[in-house]
Amino acid sequence: MKKFIYSILASILLSSCFSLYDNGSDTIVDGYEVIWVDLQQSRSLKKGDILIPAYIAAVGYNSKYIYSKQHPLLENSKEKINLSVTNYYIIERTLSFLQDKPVFGPFNKADFEKKCEQLAIDEPEFELTFPN
Repeated sequence: MKKFIYSILASILLSSCFSLYDNGSDTIVDGYEVIWVDLQQSRSLKKGDILIPAYIAAVGYNSKYIYSKQHPLLENSKEKINLSVTNYYIIERTLSFLQDKPVFGPFNKADFEKKCEQLAIDEPEFELTFPN
């Protein structure tokens, strides 16, 4: 009987330990996803590895590219977002498990628009947006 009680207590303790961290993800396409662990401010874009660090504010894509808006975290902070800076990135899509094609950026808005022109990305739309 003692073994039974100990096993129930152990299973309760172990199962509660696994819920200490909160996390979430949004699949974009082709294995690309926006993920966060513990804090939503850690939201980053990954494919196998982190391609664009926190904080991802918006993501869009077309048949060839994924593009993203990012606000960096304030220096020496894991949770405060620097909303006064917006970086833009463009990722050439791949079907490989890991990113084996170029990641362009960070760009300011004007340079992002120029790069979009060069890559023939017409009017990029950010379908996924996240709260700041």
